[in-house]
Amino acid sequence: MTAHLLAYARIFPSGLLSWVGGDLTRTSWRQLGDDTRGPLGIPALKARWFFEQPHPKFGRMDPLCKIAVAASQMLARALPDDRDEVAQVGGTMLGCLEVDAQFEQTRLAGNPSPALFVYTLPSMFQGEVAILHKLRGRCTLLSAGPLSGLTALATAIRWIEKGRATHVLAIAADAAGAAAHALTPDNKPQSAAAAWLLSAQGEGPILSDAQFGVAADGARELKPGDLRYGLRGIDTLEALLLSGETGRVHAQGDGRNVSFVVG
Repeated sequence: MTAHLLAYARIFPSGLLSWVGGDLTRTSWRQLGDDTRGPLGIPALKARWFFEQPHPKFGRMDPLCKIAVAASQMLARALPDDRDEVAQVGGTMLGCLEVDAQFEQTRLAGNPSPALFVYTLPSMFQGEVAILHKLRGRCTLLSAGPLSGLTALATAIRWIEKGRATHVLAIAADAAGAAAHALTPDNKPQSAAAAWLLSAQGEGPILSDAQFGVAADGARELKPGDLRYGLRGIDTLEALLLSGETGRVHAQGDGRNVSFVVG
């Protein structure tokens, strides 16, 4: 089977973007009324930016869940009716690092927070996405260093091609703040998420022949852009997808190599 890209959405430090049904929408933080960079590198996300109805749980989520759930909501109208057939692949490098650090502070203070403990699981954002959109397909989370996001996307492509899923929602997300900086001073605040909806049905750009760990002779390299952590190369890929360019692309880092064909 062939994987078609039905929809794409992202939340980057530069703002929001969605491509659904051929409609491209760009939204700056200033347009949303808040361009103040917070401790996680982006403004504090507000439920009203993404949901037409109140979402009381959104405000209680940890930063990773918030940004991943918000990205998924931006392409929700493209999701198929049969949610049993929608699988998930997630990619993250830092996982729930920030909330882990917050919970540890409460534990050391002798009053461990149950509200924080709920989110001390890197795959929690996938649970929140599944609950929100009633997705009931297979699900996996991948952590492959800086190529975590591209590895998740390539895995989603393979699932479609090998008939393991009819539709796949792939989400790459990382939230980096004080805890990431504490690991090394080179870790700067930056939060970002990208979501791709792939399907064996419908129309849209074709993504195919995902390969891992092999030399991609003649492929165009997805060089690092402005994004860090597990979203390396995703902003470069976005530019290619939106421009309509075709051909094999690849990214490498930390001894890993991921490649696939666009178009």
